[in-house]
Amino acid sequence: MANAYLYVRGKCFSGLLLLVTRIASILRRVEVYYWTQLARLQFLVRGAAWPDYLVVKGPLGFACYGTLEIGRNVTIVSKNRFNRAGVNHHTQIVIGSDANLKIGSNTGMTGAVIYCLHHIEIGSNVLIGANARIWDTDHHALDYMERRLGSKGDPAPVIIEDDVWLGADSVVLKGVRIGARSVVAARAVVTKNVPSDVIVAGVPAKIIRHLRPIDGFNDEFPKPISMR
Repeated sequence: MANAYLYVRGKCFSGLLLLVTRIASILRRVEVYYWTQLARLQFLVRGAAWPDYLVVKGPLGFACYGTLEIGRNVTIVSKNRFNRAGVNHHTQIVIGSDANLKIGSNTGMTGAVIYCLHHIEIGSNVLIGANARIWDTDHHALDYMERRLGSKGDPAPVIIEDDVWLGADSVVLKGVRIGARSVVAARAVVTKNVPSDVIVAGVPAKIIRHLRPIDGFNDEFPKPISMR
């Protein structure tokens, strides 16, 4: 009798746990739908074209006065509920007048800031880690007299090629091109061009590792050690 009671209680508990899990999954999908539709409304108000299969998970800061092009299957995350990497703020996308922002297909971002006053191009399959920032402007002029006059300085284009991974809290400054498949380490500040297939880290970011063999340098694929 006791064994039967324990069996029934276990089945009931398992069934209840399954029910709670399914309800949580449904609520999660409903929330994603809500934020995505709210973002769709923001795009409509700003006159921006809604891309195919864009998914928005959380509040989106969106200001578009220029041109925006987004590929298919892009995901924008703004809440820790959907990414536990440590989101400090909602994703912000700002496009100034006469500016152009392009984002390729299958790209994802979490709590990112993309501030475009001239031209920013992000390739396909790019991962933009938690709280990463991409700016094509200094926001303020370097000369103090120009700052007094409210000058933001001269912007310069930013190009991020396919399959790049920007680590958490990394910063990409104006006038930079990051080559395909490269990785920017967490909290790195990219001030100069980055070639393809490397890892950069530090402030300012410098190459610390090559991901693929190149002529004269091959630390990723060392020769096997002879056991003789």
